[in-house]
Amino acid sequence: MNSARISELVIGGSRANWVQVGINFSQDGVFAIGELSLRIDEALPSGLHSWSMSNVDSTISTIDGIPTTEVSVKPRPAENESQEFVLKPLGVDHVVVNTPDLERTSRALHEATGAELKRVRDAGNGMRQGFHRLGDVIVEIVTAPSMPAGSASLWGFVLNVADVYEVAAYLGPDVLSPPKPAVQINRSIATFRGAVGLGVPVALMSDS
Repeated sequence: MNSARISELVIGGSRANWVQVGINFSQDGVFAIGELSLRIDEALPSGLHSWSMSNVDSTISTIDGIPTTEVSVKPRPAENESQEFVLKPLGVDHVVVNTPDLERTSRALHEATGAELKRVRDAGNGMRQGFHRLGDVIVEIVTAPSMPAGSASLWGFVLNVADVYEVAAYLGPDVLSPPKPAVQINRSIATFRGAVGLGVPVALMSDS
């Protein structure tokens, strides 16, 4: 069994937009979620830029074009001092990677982490999804005819929460879409609206 894990996801943009959805970064720009952390770098443009992994070769700098660094120490969970609404994710369900070549990206991820391709799903209209597991987190590799040629890129992620309906009721439909049945059986999913300005597609999921 592979031992590689995603330790950190690095995002850019303004932390103020994330506060609106209950993700309050520490002074150091860290928000701990289960076995990994989000880190915001406000000097970077909005988007999901890179990831750090544990138990991978320290010489790795990219995985099929995705900037990758190796870390040996798990970040210390940040103490949240905010008095505002705080989202309390149970963990990251999956991270989505876009690629023009699913097989190429899947092979590169396997070579870097040892994580096997578990299955490939035909999502219709030429879209295909491949799934790898790194610890508690699924890496979902997505390809479609509309994907531009070139390297793979990090796209977005889905967080597990205790009750997505409760969060949706608190935040309201202008911030979080009404929950609907997820592809996963007996689970519900809701997506943060683009107007919130996260700059990264983020969804919440819970058991129905």
